[in-house]
This record gives sequence, C-alpha cells and structure tokens, in this order.
Amino acid sequence: MRFFRSCSITAFLCAALCLAVSAPVGAVSTGAASTGTISGHVKDAKTGEALTFCNVVLQKVGGTMTDMHGNFLLRGIPTGTYHIIISRIGHKSFERDSVTVSEGDTTRVDAALEPAPVRVNPVVVTATRTEQTARMAPASVAVVDQEDIERKAPATFDQAIEAVGGLNAFRTTGISVQSMQIRGSSDVAGGGVGNRVLLLVDGRPALTSDSGGAFWSLVPTQFVDHIEIVKGAFSSLYGSTAMGGVVNVITKQPGKETVGRLDMKLGFFEQPAPALQYTSDTPLQSEVTADLSGPLGRSRHDLRYLLSASRKSSDGFSENTEYTFYDLYGKLIFDVTSERKLELTLGGGRAKNDYPHSWLDADHPLEVRPSWEDDRQQKNYGSVDVHYSALSGNRTRLSSRMYYYHHEQISRFNQDDPGQDIPANEPFGFETQIKGDKTGWITQVDHRINDSNRFVAGADFMFDVVHSSPDTTLYGDHQINNYAVFAQDDIDLSKSVTATLGARYDWNHLVGGKTLEQLSPKVAVVWTAHKDLALRALFAQAFRAPTIAELFLQRELGGGIDFVPNPNLDAEHIVDSGEVGVRWNPKPVFGIDTAAFRYHYEDMIYWVQIPNTSPVQYQVQNLTSAEISGVETTVTSTMRTLTLSANYTFLDARDQSPGRADDTLAYRPRHTANFGADLGVAHRWMLHGDARYRSHIEEVFLYPLQAPDAYWVFNANVQYRLSEMVNLTAKVNNMFDEQYEELARYRMPGRNWIFGVSLRF
Repeated sequence: MRFFRSCSITAFLCAALCLAVSAPVGAVSTGAASTGTISGHVKDAKTGEALTFCNVVLQKVGGTMTDMHGNFLLRGIPTGTYHIIISRIGHKSFERDSVTVSEGDTTRVDAALEPAPVRVNPVVVTATRTEQTARMAPASVAVVDQEDIERKAPATFDQAIEAVGGLNAFRTTGISVQSMQIRGSSDVAGGGVGNRVLLLVDGRPALTSDSGGAFWSLVPTQFVDHIEIVKGAFSSLYGSTAMGGVVNVITKQPGKETVGRLDMKLGFFEQPAPALQYTSDTPLQSEVTADLSGPLGRSRHDLRYLLSASRKSSDGFSENTEYTFYDLYGKLIFDVTSERKLELTLGGGRAKNDYPHSWLDADHPLEVRPSWEDDRQQKNYGSVDVHYSALSGNRTRLSSRMYYYHHEQISRFNQDDPGQDIPANEPFGFETQIKGDKTGWITQVDHRINDSNRFVAGADFMFDVVHSSPDTTLYGDHQINNYAVFAQDDIDLSKSVTATLGARYDWNHLVGGKTLEQLSPKVAVVWTAHKDLALRALFAQAFRAPTIAELFLQRELGGGIDFVPNPNLDAEHIVDSGEVGVRWNPKPVFGIDTAAFRYHYEDMIYWVQIPNTSPVQYQVQNLTSAEISGVETTVTSTMRTLTLSANYTFLDARDQSPGRADDTLAYRPRHTANFGADLGVAHRWMLHGDARYRSHIEEVFLYPLQAPDAYWVFNANVQYRLSEMVNLTAKVNNMFDEQYEELARYRMPGRNWIFGVSLRF
C-alpha cells in the first residue's frame, strides 16, 4: 500500500505540473496600464547555434527562458528603463543597461554568448537530472568530450573512458568487456553478471535484459557528443545497477547546416616474440565511419536529421580475438512549436566475434585449446527511442521518453563444420541462444519553485523479457518488471550553501517469483566557500536487484563452470555510503578534485563455491557484508596549447562475510593512476599521450596462482590538420609492448598501430 500511495501522490504532482506546460511563455503580471514588450534571440557566439533554456532576467520585474529556437519574449513590461541579464551554464553572461520599454512597442535585445572555459568545470546533467556545472555537482563527476574522444582515437567505447579516475575496465580480448568498475563496484564475471555501473544513452538504460551487463563494446563512438561519469551510489535517481555510479552517453544533435564526415582507419598488430607467435601473418584492424546531418525541408529549424554508419573489424592479436562490428544510427528532431520538441532515435547493429576463451597455458598465452578454436559468437541489437520535451514559461520543463531495446546473442561451439566429431571429453558441441527485450518509459518534470528552490519528480517503468535455450545450460524464459517513482529537491540554503534531498522507490517483480521493494534516499550538501572553492558531502543508500542470469544461470560457458540456480536471491544493498570532496578551480584552466569515499554493502551478490560437490559447483548467493573505501584525486591544467591531466585512486575493498580465507574482494586493484597530455603546435599539429597504471591484483576468482601483475601501458597519437576538410592521424597503442593481463589467463594486445584520415564536407 505504501508503494501505491507513493505512486498516486507522485503521479498527481507530475500531472499538475504538466498542466502548466500550456501556460503562456514570458508573461509578466504587473497590473500597470502602460506596458510594452521585450523580445530577442540568443545564440552561441562561436558556433552560431541557437541556445535553449537560457535564463533571461529583467531586474526588479521578472524573467523567462529561451525556447527551442533560442527566442524569448517578455510581455506586459511597465514602461521605463531596465537592466537585462541573459545567462546559461557553460557560457559567459550577457548584460545590457538602459533597455528602454515604450508603451505599445517591442524592444529588441539579441545576444551572442561566449562559451566559458569548461574543461575543468564542464556542464553536467547526470548528477541531478538537471543542468549544472561540475563544481556544483553533489558528487564526483568526470566529462569526456568529443575532442577527448577524437584525440584518443579509441577502437571501442570502453577505451574512450578507461582513463577516468576511479574507473577500471576488465577485458578478455581487448574489446570484450567483462566488467567496468567505478571505485571497485562491479564484479568480474561472465557476460556482465555482477555489473554495478549503469550505462545510459541519452538518459535511457543500455543494459542487457538477461545479465544486466552494459553494451560497453557496442556503443558506437562516432555519434557521441560527450560522456558524463558520475561516481557513487545513485539509486536515488536511477534505481537498480547504479550502485557504483552512472555513465551517461550524450549523443550528437543535428545542427542547422548540412555537414558530412567520412573517417577511415587502418592498422596492424606487431608480431610478438617468436616463442609466442601463433601465426606468421600480420593481423590487421580497420574502421570506416560515415556521418551526415542537417535540416530537412524548407524550414531550417523545424526538422533536422543525423545519420551515421560504421564498420569496425580486426583479425585479432591472438587466437579467438577476431571481430567485426556493424552499426547504424539515426536521429530525427522535430520542433513542434517554439516550446515543444519531439525527437526520434533509431539504432542497430551486428557484432560477429570469436568466443573469448582463456589462454592455452602461461607459455602459450596467445593460443587457446584446439577444441575451442572454432567457437564463434554473434550479437544483434536494435533500439527505438521517442523523446518529447516541452517548456512552460521560465519555471517548468517536461521530459518524457519511451524506449525499446532488442538484443540477441548466439554462441556456437565447434560448429564451423556440422559434420565434425566432438571429442568425448569436450563438454560443448552445441549452440546457445539468448533473446532479450527491454521496454521502458521515463517521465520527468523539472519545476523551479523560486530562484533558490528547484524540484524534480518523475516515474520510471521498465520491463525485461528473456528467452534463452537450451534451458539446461542457460536460464530459460523469464520476465522482470520494475516500477519506480522518484523526487529530488535542490535548495539554496544561503548564497553559498546548496542542499539536495532526494529519494526513489522501486518495486521489482519477477513474474511467477519474488517481489522486491526498495527505498533509496540521498542527502547532499555543496558549500561554495569561495568562488574558486567548493566542498561537498554526499550520503546515500542504493540497491541492485538480482538479474535473470544470476537467478537461473546453470553454466558459465567461458570456463565450463556448473551453477546451481538460486531463484530466492535477495537484492543487494549499500546500507550506507558517504563521500566528502573538494573542488578547487583557482583559474578557469586549472582544477583539482579530491574525494574520500566509503561504501558498506549488505547481502552482496557473489559467486560462491558449494562445498563437497564433485564436479565442483557454484551458486550465486547473498554474502553477509563488504566494505569498499578509498581516496581519489584528479588534477587538470591547461597552459596555452598544452593540457595536462592526472588522477590517482587508492582502494581498500574488504569482504566482511564470516569464514572467508582472504578478506580482500576479488579484482579490486589497490592503486590505479592515469596521466594524459595534449599539445597543439602551429595550429595544425595535435600531439596526445597517455599512460595507465594498475597495481597487481591481490585476489582473483578462479586462478589464484595466475593473478594479473601490475602494469604500465603507454599510448601516443599524432594528428595533422592538412586543411579545413582533411585531418590525418597516426596512433600507437601499448608503445612499449607491455605483456600484461587485466583478467587472469587473458593476455592483452601488444604494440599496435592505427593510421587514419578524416574528411569533412
């Protein structure tokens, strides 16, 4: 009953606020007999693009916001002379004195806002579901923008974010992501099981329906505008899976001019030492991407489109690492009115790759067992997203989206030749299929109660349906429904102190099985002690409901491990978490962010070996408790054409359940560090270099004698702008040919080269 009362109250509140969307924009109620009007247009001074959601304030009278075209209108202004201020996060404010309003006349005020330096203090939306600068965010945040991605020239999406402080990627083949951790949150298990980092694409979840794993390797980088990473327990806004943090991919928006781009890359993997070679051929890797965007029809603003297609392939640096990715992506934006916008996004693709198996042995780390050489995997996926947004005056904004994901995964073992005899001792020799569908609806209302109080409320419904076969190996057919409501209030307690109060209620139901309910609260405070110094504190609870794979998995095919299903699994919880941090930006181009954090888990979902079983069997169970704590520091500095960045994370991850032989959680490196440098030369050259360090893994899941050692990996990239339309690149990954593993028994790529050309027209 508590859940339904909460739903009714929130639904009534959302409905009441949505009715305000039909209110007239920019009306100022004064009661004066002699009045006039102020109108204008606001654009970006650098790009010329119209700026939406700008605050337009007429001092001592009132204000409004710009619409979808960057236009604003203030009606009913008493005659006189005024001071006007136009501002937007991420831009310098525009001010004008002596704006005269005459009776019955319209005064025109147009503004071109200069972009503000944002590299150390960018604009983010993920931390609070509303726009704010990173300095004012109540949690640790990081932003990877389009320029960062282009400089790094990543082969797959996970490589674009691997250098973010506190983030660790664990891969089996260099592109097959087994786990993505933020501050040690996620486990390292097959198929993304144990994922505690929520991947969003434009605010909608991009997770598989069966295991809850994210589509890390399948997110095309060519349509990414920027990526926001929020660290910490964020179930109060995003529900299950957001225990460790959120990665939100913000995609590109089509502009008012027709723009095309063609990117082509070709590279190769250097041969290892003769004793390690598995082939005499030189493995190649390649990528082709094409984009086109602009207006449709006669109007240059009513209808805009973006189309993108790509193909990525690699022969693989070792046995069973070959892959080919195909991606298609399209976006259509329709400005229904100046206050209402409708956006349709379509995406899809196919990935074909060798099945990732562990190495043959330590002396042959680039080879696999002969009986595994022909194992293959195919993944098909598609998505549809419809997003509607509307403004009402300068106080209320509505956002509602419906989305649908479909994914298929087909794994074939020793099936290249249907007539091939399967060895008697080989456990495989068959095909497995997983088909998942995810359908969801998210509606949110942002309402500015007054200049010091901003309120967000919404509802989030999601339905996961999975069909898999054979059910003696995988998990059969199941469905999980999740219903949630959330609310958050940002209150300026004073000119220097902002408090955030929020909570989310989730009702998670396994059809034909268990129902789980969870309330996830959050309290945060940001104190701007000085215009350059902000201190923050965040306290929150979080949870993650078990996935279909964790409830019903019977065999992990990568290692041939048998499991006993556990449909009675409970949700795991972060019963208390805390973060305190400091952001110091003494200059627009220099910043330091330091945070200390602690997360206490209860009923943590974990793989547990069942005693006295032969052959050995495992089961997914709720552990008693675990605690993860640490310290993290990030420094960024820009000096003319040189940008430097560095981050370091210390992590202490303890399993506190009784009876543990070792109290260290598996695959939580104690020390990680990243360094990056970008140098522009003569307006044509851009030099990029980065280094990544990870300390040795103290405990692993299955192979304690082959735990990964500490390693350093260095990459470098050179770009040359031949003309306004042509850009050339050359990149070397792992330049010192470090032989290392991220996961036990999976060797990572050695030195490899990529050369590219980018054409813009």
